[in-house]
Amino acid sequence: MKRAQVSFSARVLRKQDNLPRYIVVKSQHVAGRSSAFPADVMLNDAGPFERNIRPWGKGSDVFFFNLAAQHCARAGLETDDECTVTIIAKD
Repeated sequence: MKRAQVSFSARVLRKQDNLPRYIVVKSQHVAGRSSAFPADVMLNDAGPFERNIRPWGKGSDVFFFNLAAQHCARAGLETDDECTVTIIAKD
């Protein structure tokens, strides 16, 4: 059975240096979802990385996932870089 997959362009974000980087996932990329779900994530051609895609909360309709330093290093990405994100849902 083929798992649901979606690709889109996004920017690597970080609120401050002592916090992890993250990617915002617009609602159209997770249509029909209202809660967190596990996924394999590709950043450009690097990965897959196991991540939990979580709702942003606080009345927002977007989701997000955190990136560890090693994910960014493997993908050659820094804060504010744009990349192609592929999310392959595990459920």
